[in-house]
Amino acid sequence: MMKLVMSIVALLYVGVAQTQDLYMSSEIKKIKPMEEKLNALYDEVRELRSKNEALTIKLKLRKHKVNVAFSASLSSSLGFRDFGPHTEATTLVYEHAFINNGNAYDTNTGIFTAPVKGVYFFIFVVFNPSNVPTGVRLLKNDKFVVAASDNLPGQDTEDTTCNSVTLLLEQGDRIHLQLIENRRVYADSWKRNTFSGHLLFTV
Repeated sequence: MMKLVMSIVALLYVGVAQTQDLYMSSEIKKIKPMEEKLNALYDEVRELRSKNEALTIKLKLRKHKVNVAFSASLSSSLGFRDFGPHTEATTLVYEHAFINNGNAYDTNTGIFTAPVKGVYFFIFVVFNPSNVPTGVRLLKNDKFVVAASDNLPGQDTEDTTCNSVTLLLEQGDRIHLQLIENRRVYADSWKRNTFSGHLLFTV
């Protein structure tokens, strides 16, 4: 009798254990798809977070973007004026500003001061109709960079020359144009002597 009872108990135990195993197996099967969905959601959240960080950086850059551009010409209250010749080089002050976005160019001194570190483009045009050769040079922090010059006007009695340069400037670097010694430029209402520059990109 005792053996029979023990056998029944053993069978019940085995049955319960098998039932638990089946239940656990069923639950595991249910959990696995949920786990896969959670992993997929985690990957999606991580990708969205990465995109959000990239957009945040772009917005910050756009918010702090610096727009710098200027263009100016030599002017004369009399309608026409000769600049030079002088025995020493002199700074040319382009007083008439067509545009001065960022106010980096000073129409009182003729000096452009870089507001931020970046790559800048400059161009200047020189006009002279007189019987004296012309020549203008561009200086960075008072050091020569490039020049534009021409000999005496030929048969047309007028000469125009120009030059341009792209420079990497540190914040505070200064750019200005200088009339070369013993040279002349001429200004009138046609505004044919110009000095222009703009920021290409910051670095």
